[in-house]
Amino acid sequence: MNLHRNLLLLWAEQEQLDSARLPEALRWVGAFPAVEDWRRFADRLLLALAVLALSSGVIFFFAYNWEALGHFSRFALAEGALALALLGVWRLGLTRLGGQVSLFAAVLCLGALLALLGQTYQTGADVWELFAVWCVLILPWALLGRQALLWLFWLMLLNVALSLYLFKPRFFESGLDWQTFFFVNLCALALWEGARRRFAEFDCRWAPRLVALAATSYVTYGAVVGVWAVWGSPFVNLEDDGGGALLIWALWAAGFGYFYRYRARDFFMLVLVAASSLLLAASALIRLLEEYWRQFGHFTAFLLVGVLAIGIALGVGAGLWRIHKRMAAETQEKRMGENA
Repeated sequence: MNLHRNLLLLWAEQEQLDSARLPEALRWVGAFPAVEDWRRFADRLLLALAVLALSSGVIFFFAYNWEALGHFSRFALAEGALALALLGVWRLGLTRLGGQVSLFAAVLCLGALLALLGQTYQTGADVWELFAVWCVLILPWALLGRQALLWLFWLMLLNVALSLYLFKPRFFESGLDWQTFFFVNLCALALWEGARRRFAEFDCRWAPRLVALAATSYVTYGAVVGVWAVWGSPFVNLEDDGGGALLIWALWAAGFGYFYRYRARDFFMLVLVAASSLLLAASALIRLLEEYWRQFGHFTAFLLVGVLAIGIALGVGAGLWRIHKRMAAETQEKRMGENA
């Protein structure tokens, strides 16, 4: 549908299609959702919200009635909710939406049961161990379910467990942690792109874009910190290798941009690279003008940084627009070649 929409918009821009007929053509190719599409979306959204509310209600029920419930009552209720969710999976199957939602509810109930176990018996384990065990236990369910949302939830648990394990009081003065998170999310993105070509359940764009957004955030943060570390800012006490961080960012930007420009062909990913480059350029400008703040004044320095950043943003935006038009033209040529 996106391919047809882009082709129609390109034809209208090249005046090969009458602009007055463009809305009709977009409706004909299904670019606008029909009433049945909205109904299906509303059904799925309400079902997901209902399961999320029900699972959250189980957790808050324990929190509110903690003192009134005994050990056996707590575990009976938690295990009963988990058993009901698994029963729904068994009765409906993983191919139906109801079974998939029941599996996700079972994952949430399992987390509540693990939290209840740690809170009741006071095992002395760290908080990160709860999320790590939860992540390990639901891995077989994620493999069987093949749900994009479930895999995103699993990856979120992994990130939370790593953040709690690697957390330091001076987290923002160390460059080791961001590298760990960046490589974890980058590997997850690479695995997702490989699975997307083999399994239809992973053939979606919103989920890998979220993973790419997380990886981009971590590598951008590391590169910005690296810019200040290379020039030895007197305002920030940094201990990491700024040159190594900038090298990692450069390799990521080149490889990421090439893959999503010529292989996977996803314009959103190219926008992520451009946004990361803008943030890095603005950080470098601020660092270069840092020594002249007292001479020019804070207002003048920040005004100069703003003007330069706007100029760079306009240049990057113009480049992205040319790339977008070129990608649309290439898609049109490929489509015409396949039809011929």
